[in-house]
Amino acid sequence: MSSTSAAENPPEADAPGASDEAVFAGLEATYRADLTNVLALYLENSDQLCQRLQDCAACAYWQEAVRVALKIGEEADALGFHRVAGAARGLADSTYHADGAHALRNDAQMVVLEYERFRLALETRFPNLVASSMDSVA
Repeated sequence: MSSTSAAENPPEADAPGASDEAVFAGLEATYRADLTNVLALYLENSDQLCQRLQDCAACAYWQEAVRVALKIGEEADALGFHRVAGAARGLADSTYHADGAHALRNDAQMVVLEYERFRLALETRFPNLVASSMDSVA
C-alpha cells in the first residue's frame, strides 16, 4: 500500500471529525462569537506559513523550515489540534538528528498534511468559514 492511498483512505480514527468534536466544542466555549474571526485569521496565516514551509523544504533551508513548522504547530496547538504540533516537533527532531534531506522533506510534508487534515475538519464543521477564507486568499 502506498502512502498516497493511505492518505486518500485514512483510518476511521484519523478521519476528520473522529476526535475533533471535543476540540470544536472547547473552541466554541472559549471564543463564542469571536470564533469565526479567530479561525479565519488562523487559516489565513497558516496557509501562508504552509506555503513558506514547502518553499523552504524544496530549497533545503532546514533551519527556516523548522522555525516555520514550529510556528504552524504552535498556533494549531493553541487551538487544540495537537497533531499538527507533533508533526512540527517531528521535523525539528529530525533536523536535530541530522536526518537526510529526503526524510526531512517527508517530515515537512507531514506538517502540511496534518494542517490540511485540520483544515478539512474545519471545512466540515464550518463550511462558510473555509469558503470565505479561500476567497480572501484568491
